[in-house]
Amino acid sequence: MTFLEQDTPTASPTNRVLASQGNAEAEIGDFDGLAVLAKAGPHDVNPEPVRKPSFPVYVFRTVNELRFIKFAFFSFVVNALRRRYQRSVLGFAWSLLSPLLMMVVLTTVFSILFKRDPKSYGIFLFTGMLPWQFISESIASSCTAITAAEGFMKKVYIPKIFFPLVNASTEFINFCLSLTSMIILALIVGMPLHWTVLLLPAAMVLTFAFVCGVSLAVSILTVYFRDFQHLVRVILTSFFYLIPIVYPLSMIPEKYQPIFACNPFTYFVMLYRALIYDGRVPSLYEWLMPAGIAFVSLIVGFYILMKREKDIIFRL
Repeated sequence: MTFLEQDTPTASPTNRVLASQGNAEAEIGDFDGLAVLAKAGPHDVNPEPVRKPSFPVYVFRTVNELRFIKFAFFSFVVNALRRRYQRSVLGFAWSLLSPLLMMVVLTTVFSILFKRDPKSYGIFLFTGMLPWQFISESIASSCTAITAAEGFMKKVYIPKIFFPLVNASTEFINFCLSLTSMIILALIVGMPLHWTVLLLPAAMVLTFAFVCGVSLAVSILTVYFRDFQHLVRVILTSFFYLIPIVYPLSMIPEKYQPIFACNPFTYFVMLYRALIYDGRVPSLYEWLMPAGIAFVSLIVGFYILMKREKDIIFRL
């Protein structure tokens, strides 16, 4: 005798058909819901449409889901860092050596070209390169954050934000190590450090929020357009020369400066340069612009996720 026959001995054939079809909840063991459906008459079955949560509720629910898998999150970040420097003799020292070697080359070339003191120009260059390297590497590598995790996502339920956030967090830790090493190097070469470096955590939080939003968006877009990851790398490479990293913004002719003002990456680079190299407190405008850009990037990233979350798994 079936569950339906036990619960409703006089069930009509119509009810049996409805019960046999079931629904998504009954398939995973919601027998109470199946019994209610079986007891209802053919004209009583009028399921209410599933209401989609509002955007704020969706964001809260998605972020709250991460709370239950925080230990897995930390484990993925640690393993990602270990794999990056696995069997490497210098290990995490490469987080400093990689930008340092690039800085030496660029300092040698551009200090002669711009007729600048190599020691001073080296720190000037470093304050622009490190945040840009964090932003560009995070965005570029996040393109494949979801597609590379196809095996995990098809076996167990994992919030779609999980892997882009793991990728951004891994790059952020690497950025913190590089930034700390840069400050130590500045002290060694005799460059004065200003008290404004104490404001760096605020700039780092804004940058991390911006990176998370963009990383989430590009990781989802790559699921639908696999060539998008290659296009992103080309765009990021070209943007390096459109940001005042190797040159000061004052060198740009005034008529072209609005073009650079439209570049969202510029505001983050200039924020670090003001705190570390110039030793001054950024103006309210210099804080609000990157804060607004970071907020917009998060809104866009979560909005794309909300619209495409149900479809992502079928596109992998």
